[in-house]
Amino acid sequence: MSRKHKKRTKAYTGAGATAAKPTVQRYTAVVRSPLGEWWFDHKKQVKTLGLIIGGALVFGYLIFELLRVIF
Repeated sequence: MSRKHKKRTKAYTGAGATAAKPTVQRYTAVVRSPLGEWWFDHKKQVKTLGLIIGGALVFGYLIFELLRVIF
């Protein structure tokens, strides 16, 4: 059987050896109305849905005008 290795007891030295000082995180809360809070949470979905619906309306209008010109 092989011998177990001895654990390292020598202290690490160098720039990366020192323990980092704890950092203090300071947070400030933004006061929002219920509508503002809802908008902050759902802005991306509302904009995406608006683009899809707007594109569908424009496309539908162009098809309507195309059919009106043909007939």
